[in-house]
Amino acid sequence: MPEREKNKIRQVFIGAFYGDFYFWTSLLSAAIQLLLVSRILKYIGPAALLCLPLIAFGGYALIAALPVLSYIRFAKIAENATNYSLQNTTHQTLFLPTSREAKYKAKAAIDTFFVRAGDVLSAIFVFIGVKLALGAGDFARVNIVLAVGWILLAIAIVRRNKALTLRSGAIAKAA
Repeated sequence: MPEREKNKIRQVFIGAFYGDFYFWTSLLSAAIQLLLVSRILKYIGPAALLCLPLIAFGGYALIAALPVLSYIRFAKIAENATNYSLQNTTHQTLFLPTSREAKYKAKAAIDTFFVRAGDVLSAIFVFIGVKLALGAGDFARVNIVLAVGWILLAIAIVRRNKALTLRSGAIAKAA
């Protein structure tokens, strides 16, 4: 088969794969947002911040054990859909007990600098991993370690948010 035909087949496969991937990510994200987010936040509040790192941990554990494309696809759909729906909503609720000044300064810094810095660090990590010829399982194992750190950080954030909420509630009652 000529190289040109092989490239065309490859492009069609990749296009179909990504189209299907983003279809399911969007559908699951919308379903989570419409059916689950309000209930999850009602019952567990800011502790919902733990959902995404736990899903990431489970997904990467599955990928580390069985680095199969269909499992990687499943794990990334679940992770991205949760990020776009539950995680973003929970992230915004963390700012509720803060002052107006802190809210606008912190949100601006987080939404611009820190998110982009995370993207850059991720790209650097992938670049180094590719140069070291890491496989999918190797990347997954590194991400398991990162997910554990993420879980610990989320627990600390939830505790801090609870303390701020209690304090702001006490201030509101005193006023």
